[in-house]
Amino acid sequence: MRDLGSYLDTFRADVLLARGSGLTKTYNLVFDPTCTDADIKELRAIHRAIDEAIVRAYGWADRVAKVGGLDHGFHKIGREVRYTVAPAAQREILDSLLELNHDRYADEVAQGLHDTERRCGNEERLF
Repeated sequence: MRDLGSYLDTFRADVLLARGSGLTKTYNLVFDPTCTDADIKELRAIHRAIDEAIVRAYGWADRVAKVGGLDHGFHKIGREVRYTVAPAAQREILDSLLELNHDRYADEVAQGLHDTERRCGNEERLF
């Protein structure tokens, strides 16, 4: 993932310089299904590779595969169309992140890292 992130950073900087544009204008092209410029297609490919690497790193490949895979493409997100993973994959990833968050919090509570006596306004007065 580090190599992919470095490649994205370098390639994107080169695209911005070559186009003389900023991030917003460039990513508007990434999200535009009619834009088939080689540099923009490469940005999409890099983001796709990063998404795939992250899913593998978290061990969620099987979970995402069960909902049809990441299915990168132009998907309607709210009122906008974006180049991103499919809505079913987005839901699975968010559910997986929430589950991971709950598991980690439970581990932290078990380790005594969260003082439940001091929560909900029951703080000890220091003065």
